[in-house]
Amino acid sequence: MKIITWNVNGLRSLKEFPKYLSDLDPDILCLQETKISRTQLDNETAKFPEFYSFFNHPLERQGHAGVATYVKRAYCPFFVDLQADNLDSDREGRAIATHHKRKDGNTLVVINVYVPCAYPDESDKYEKKIRFLEKLMDYVRKLSCEKNDVVVAGDINVKTSIIDSAEAFENRNDPKFLAEWYGGRDKVLFNSMLKDSLVDTLRHLHPRKLECYTCWNTQLNGRANNYGTRIDYILVSKSCAGLIKSCSIMSDVTGSDHCPFSADIDFSCVLPSTTIPSECTIFYPELHGKQTSLSGLFSKRKADLSVTDESFDTGKHVKKRKTTCSSSAGAAQRQCTQTKLKFSVTCDTKQKTHAAPKQIDTATTFSSKVSSTSTVSVKSLLKGLPPPPLCSGHHQASSLKTVSKQGPNFGKRFYCCSLPIGPSSSKSSRCNFFKWLDK
Repeated sequence: MKIITWNVNGLRSLKEFPKYLSDLDPDILCLQETKISRTQLDNETAKFPEFYSFFNHPLERQGHAGVATYVKRAYCPFFVDLQADNLDSDREGRAIATHHKRKDGNTLVVINVYVPCAYPDESDKYEKKIRFLEKLMDYVRKLSCEKNDVVVAGDINVKTSIIDSAEAFENRNDPKFLAEWYGGRDKVLFNSMLKDSLVDTLRHLHPRKLECYTCWNTQLNGRANNYGTRIDYILVSKSCAGLIKSCSIMSDVTGSDHCPFSADIDFSCVLPSTTIPSECTIFYPELHGKQTSLSGLFSKRKADLSVTDESFDTGKHVKKRKTTCSSSAGAAQRQCTQTKLKFSVTCDTKQKTHAAPKQIDTATTFSSKVSSTSTVSVKSLLKGLPPPPLCSGHHQASSLKTVSKQGPNFGKRFYCCSLPIGPSSSKSSRCNFFKWLDK
């Protein structure tokens, strides 16, 4: 069974999603950060001949979080828990659990999760993240005690060791940095879960492999030098460790600040359910039939009314429109609409004609009153910014950025090296040049 996890950072931003799905060819695809509500879902995104899809839409914060699981029909689950045993109690769309029958009578549970992103200095958000990880740990323990095989796939937003972070690996000889880095409660919880009941598929096969990153800072172009982090995981029950065949970081797949991560696990003994869970998108009434947008609602009305496009000349008059209506009442209504349109165009043309002299007079009056000093001042403003300074490390033109983080410097502009972020030892990486824009 090929399981893929991918934080898409907005499902609607993935153009031609059906092609992505076809190229990835998963048996189970777990998507995070779909950022799509039920009303925004369409057939092209939700319904496929080979897959059943299940969405947990964000309810409390629209356009935020959201997860979706696509399952090949040959592995149809018999039960779907959109709340994942109340793991997603905040109703932000952060978890889906699909339950699959096995030939030996046991159950395979695939938990698709999107753990909140937060750091220790963000007290409220960080506590929310800790609570989520604690509930995830309890849920996995509960399932394991019931003799279920468990897979946790998703964006965990935790880096387990220094080799899972380019920044941490660069500072591996700094005791102060490491003490603070390893001291995070989220790392302690996650590593405890790995020791307790789960196996990291990547590290099971490649314990010390470097530069296995799945997420990059797009603003700093971190992907160019593979300077990123590994926060996307596929974890399995310890009893299933021997079933892990291979795994792959698909860094060549673009479209998000994350890339897909896949694991091939020998779950060939999974049986398809004979009944489709009611949470499946094929049961969404708004997606029935071929209708994919509201425009389809007006198809019958368009069939009774044949209209050619309006054509205009210089705006002084409107040419006649060829209209064929199914009734005399329709013809009268169309004639009324044409009359209103012609009247509005004529009025607009007259208003523009009368407005032009006033603009010219105003400009002439204004220019006669402008002093020579003001003229020089205006010209200096129109020249724009001076050429950017050269960075100290590469002597190349620097880039102008704006501080977007809330604080005393919010909105201020500064210059920095234009090269992508990367290891400090690499000449192709960004140097430490920094200069505030002089005002």
